[in-house]
Amino acid sequence: MKTLKHLLCVAGLALSGTVSAGPILIINGADQTTEVGTTNALTANLQALHLAVGNTVTIVDSLLADISGYSQVWDVRFFNAAALDSAAQNTYMNYLGNGGGLFLMGENSSFMDRNNSVLELIELLGGGALGFDGCFDGTQMVHAPFTGPNAVSEVTYAASGCFMDNGTGQWITSRADGSMGSGVAFGVGSLSNAMAGALTTILDVNFMMNQFDLPNSQELTKNLIGFIGDQVDPGNDIPAPASILLFAAGLAGLRMRMRYSN
Repeated sequence: MKTLKHLLCVAGLALSGTVSAGPILIINGADQTTEVGTTNALTANLQALHLAVGNTVTIVDSLLADISGYSQVWDVRFFNAAALDSAAQNTYMNYLGNGGGLFLMGENSSFMDRNNSVLELIELLGGGALGFDGCFDGTQMVHAPFTGPNAVSEVTYAASGCFMDNGTGQWITSRADGSMGSGVAFGVGSLSNAMAGALTTILDVNFMMNQFDLPNSQELTKNLIGFIGDQVDPGNDIPAPASILLFAAGLAGLRMRMRYSN
């Protein structure tokens, strides 16, 4: 009976576990853009999704001088005034080199100052020369692991740009033939000049607003959050449902065995 009580206690702790990747920083540039409605919508949605999985969130307008205290940074600025200068690029290179998780927002060909600065940073990090195409592509396929745990197989962007190559990373979303895509992810170990860090980037802002292509865009955003958390803080995952069910089945079997042995 003592063994059974101990196992039940362990099960209770497992079932109550939550993801907590540590403090999250969202940089939205709200005071730097005329796109206030878009910025407010994507910020509110991203904050809500992080809070839902147990993360703590700080929202700022501009890149801070010191971001080392954050396990993830979500730079969702997409406008030309938010192009990353050399100081910002160095800050992000150091952050990723020390094991941080970074998301960078880009956009279509109307925002090339921002896009070019993101492309330049990726090349400086050792991720390759990805190139840009103003694809404005509609529906793209979602690639594993971004297809789960929230099931999504495709997403339709409102007006995206496209990377012409995924470099040393992997596609988040791409055209069916893989010729180009709007999202690229660099997991830990894939950036030669920042091996400890994880970087994701998507050239479309609308998908994060919880207003376009629902529920696909929302599921993709949730999976992005999970991917970055898994990369930079893999020890804080929620037990998989299948594992919980298997553990519960084992408990039931043990209980029956003890019952019939008495």
